[in-house]
Amino acid sequence: MALDKDDIKQLIAILQKGLADDGVENTDEEESTYSEIETKPRSKAKQSKLKKNTKETDRKNLFEKMSEFRMHKEDVEIDKKLSKHPPTQRSRSFNKIDVKCRVCGREESVNPVLVESKERYKCNKCSRSSG
Repeated sequence: MALDKDDIKQLIAILQKGLADDGVENTDEEESTYSEIETKPRSKAKQSKLKKNTKETDRKNLFEKMSEFRMHKEDVEIDKKLSKHPPTQRSRSFNKIDVKCRVCGREESVNPVLVESKERYKCNKCSRSSG
C-alpha cells in the first residue's frame, strides 16, 4: 500500500489540525512550506563527493599526544627485569614421515605432528572438498 503525495498532504493537514486543537496556532505559511518540500534521497555520487571533500591531511593524530603513546616502551624494560629466562628459539628438528592420502592416493612426506595416524591422513586438496 503506497502513499501518494495527496495522501501525505492530507496526513500533514490532519496532524496540524491536531496541534491547533492543543492551543498551538497554525499558519497558512507552514502548510504551504510542507506541501512544497519534496525530499529526495541523496545519490551515491553526491555522498562520495562529500566524503572526498574531507582531506586526510586535515585530520590530526591525537594518539601521539596521549600518555598511552609511550607506555609500551616502559613495558619492555620491565619485561627484561622480570624475566627469569631469555626467550628461546623454537627450532626443534623432526623427521618427516611418508603418508598416503586416503581419498586421492597421493603420497607426501609431512611433519608427524600433522598426522593423527597414517591410515587416516587426508591431503590439503582433499580436505578442502567435502566428504
